Amino acid sequence: MYSKPTVCDNPLSEFSQRNFTLNNVDDHIVELLHDGEVIASFSQSGATQYALQAECALHLVRKHNWDGVIYTEKGKSGKQTTTR
Repeated sequence: MYSKPTVCDNPLSEFSQRNFTLNNVDDHIVELLHDGEVIASFSQSGATQYALQAECALHLVRKHNWDGVIYTEKGKSGKQTTTR
């Protein structure tokens, strides 16, 4: 039976579209990677969705001069719509 994915199925949410991934090192440690480079390590219990996404945003601001805009989908006009 098919079950609809929940937010927890993709804790990185929109950041996964920006080449962020997770790597389970062992039963206790998870690494956050951007373009294959480790940018942070978390204990499994500390790797909350909020903490992971905050670290993604912080990395983009510090290393890539990110303006905080997440491009989500094309609107009816065919142009990208954004959220902040």
